Amino acid sequence: MRRLLIALAVTVSVSGVMTANVCTAAPAAAASVSPADALRNLQSLETVSYQAATSFFLYSVLNRDPQHMKRVQSSLATGDGLVQKLGNGGITPKWTAFKQAIGSAHFTSEGVADSASLNAIDGGLTALTQQLRTLRNDQRLAANVSTDKMADMLYDQHVLMQTMTTAYLRKSADSFGGAIVKSDAPEVEIDKLAAKFQSQLDQLTRYYAKNATIAALLRDVVTKWTFIRGSFINYNENNVPFIVGRYNEQITGKLLEAYEKLQ
Repeated sequence: MRRLLIALAVTVSVSGVMTANVCTAAPAAAASVSPADALRNLQSLETVSYQAATSFFLYSVLNRDPQHMKRVQSSLATGDGLVQKLGNGGITPKWTAFKQAIGSAHFTSEGVADSASLNAIDGGLTALTQQLRTLRNDQRLAANVSTDKMADMLYDQHVLMQTMTTAYLRKSADSFGGAIVKSDAPEVEIDKLAAKFQSQLDQLTRYYAKNATIAALLRDVVTKWTFIRGSFINYNENNVPFIVGRYNEQITGKLLEAYEKLQ
């Protein structure tokens, strides 16, 4: 019996040491994210936020196509994981508000999202993405991360395309619903953003002309952009949400691929 008690005491002691080691090791692992990884996580969260919004607007416009709702849910699930990785208290409430705006959306008798729901999603997306950009800039300054002006322009093109597409599809969702959307978010002048996108695309094409990999990706972007550019410039005349949504995915995908190859 005495031997048994001694054995139990040793087991409990060892177990306690192992538990203590695990508890002290966990915070160190959580704090090991590099500045570069933190920046990538912020950029990834920005991307999936736009994807969730555009997918929701397409879901509303295209007769509540379940495939688009699956994309919404997939983007939000990815975003949950990124928010957890970032562990930033400033992001969490804005991400939660954005998710709640999507999850609590109401639909009219015609089956499209109502004006208040569109406003909430649009406003939530704007507040979230503004916070993410502020944090990206702060992170770069604090970590003294070097920047490449032209590579940054590639990423800016990616964000510009997402911003234009989100605004375009929100307007499409409104016109299909028969309501006038008045959002608290700043008005996005789609035609002016399209002109900026064209100007920057020209600069990037010239700058990376001798980089075979980036040049090939940009040629693909130019081809697709040429096809839908008019839809953005004349967005009130020729409403083609499905085409804009599809080409947005292809263009932003190529721009992001080009940007990541330069990191």
